[in-house]
Amino acid sequence: MRFIGHGLGLEIDEYPILSPRFNQKLEPGMVIALEPMFVFPDRGIVGLEDDYLITDTGVERLTLTDQTLINI
Repeated sequence: MRFIGHGLGLEIDEYPILSPRFNQKLEPGMVIALEPMFVFPDRGIVGLEDDYLITDTGVERLTLTDQTLINI
């Protein structure tokens, strides 16, 4: 199943699974990991992951690292 993220808790990957086929509502207090992956044919895959807290008014980013592109 293709997905872009999942819940965080006591297990590594928890519900909700964030994918087109999963329609569970996100509720305040849930913590989710968004981890899009980008595939570059014949070169490899780049995966990013940021964690967010669902609040009454939206989302709060919990990941402390900068969201900047580093060219190596």
